[in-house]
Amino acid sequence: MRIAVVGGSLAGLHAAALLREADFEVDVYERSPAPLSGLGTGIVVQPELVRYLLERTPTTLEQISVSSDVMRYRRADSGVLQGEVPADWRFTSYNSLYQGLLSSFGRERYHCGRTLIGLDQNADRAELRFASGERVEADLVVCADGGFSTARQRLLGLQPEYAGYVTWRGVADRDKVSDETWAYFDEAFTYGLLDDGHLIAYPIPVTGADGSVTRGLNFQWYWNVDEGPALDELMTDVNGIRRPVSVHHAGLRSEVLAEFRQRAKEELIDPFAELVHAAAEPFVTVIADGDVPTMRVGRFVLIGDAAITPRPHAAAGAAKAAGDAWDLAAALTRSAADPWAGLSEWEERRLVVGRAYLEKVRRMGGVLQNGDLFAPGDPANRFGLADTGRP
Repeated sequence: MRIAVVGGSLAGLHAAALLREADFEVDVYERSPAPLSGLGTGIVVQPELVRYLLERTPTTLEQISVSSDVMRYRRADSGVLQGEVPADWRFTSYNSLYQGLLSSFGRERYHCGRTLIGLDQNADRAELRFASGERVEADLVVCADGGFSTARQRLLGLQPEYAGYVTWRGVADRDKVSDETWAYFDEAFTYGLLDDGHLIAYPIPVTGADGSVTRGLNFQWYWNVDEGPALDELMTDVNGIRRPVSVHHAGLRSEVLAEFRQRAKEELIDPFAELVHAAAEPFVTVIADGDVPTMRVGRFVLIGDAAITPRPHAAAGAAKAAGDAWDLAAALTRSAADPWAGLSEWEERRLVVGRAYLEKVRRMGGVLQNGDLFAPGDPANRFGLADTGRP
């Protein structure tokens, strides 16, 4: 069986590596012209997310993550501590995970500069068409092209819906913040609660160009923004193009960046304001989510955010994607004579997982963005996938 993976981020690389281990012929097609960068963004470690690197490569958890021992809940506009609970989470970065997975899979069959524009299938094969004019045929296509998936749009006519808010993300290097601010956030996950939004902050490993690893502080600041002119203006870049998903730092208009910094000065107390101002390259992304009626359409399967797209509040979206990939590889290898047989059961299992998680993070987002009670240590808000009651 020849398998094409559309999308070369964490979901796609997990699927590609695991399916190749199962002796399938696998190629990855990534639209970016060069290997990806997470722009320094942080990720909370979940077991599903690091399983491949820890079990299949020499990587250790200590090499790719930093530890914490407490979760703090503060008012970001006054600094008042509303509670804290013990929490031994570890934090990593997108770049650490991506580089590890890409290094394991290799570059030979990881094809950059492949922007999907069309697809088709019949009883014998699936076809992918790319903007370059290239056409690829495969027995099975794994669609892992993210929350605003072209493959899902072509197959199901669906895209996620705007949730009513955006998130600003950034990383501040250790030497860009004061000792007091560093101590305020180090070795902890910090919620900064507001009446109309919230921040999160935590330390992450930062890998330099020479391979050296230091530490930085990662943050996200969520803004409620009405859909329509206000959102369109925020998401329009320096070239006048209205970006549907993110405006990276280089594309931010000067007045948008000025508003970001001014709001931090006016609405946040130090150390929150200092952290936000210290980020070298902040950028903004819309928050959107969505369900799907199916994760399989003939010879195409959807995984990760290309299937059920969650909000980020329970820190397990990438873990859900990795779980989709692990389960898919297992389903295709259970019956060597008929690798298709397990796909229906795979789809049923993963829809249950994805929908339970989607419900969980929608509820969390509704509380966090409206100033409702976000009780310290509430088990309903614990990081990770939702308990489905099924193995």
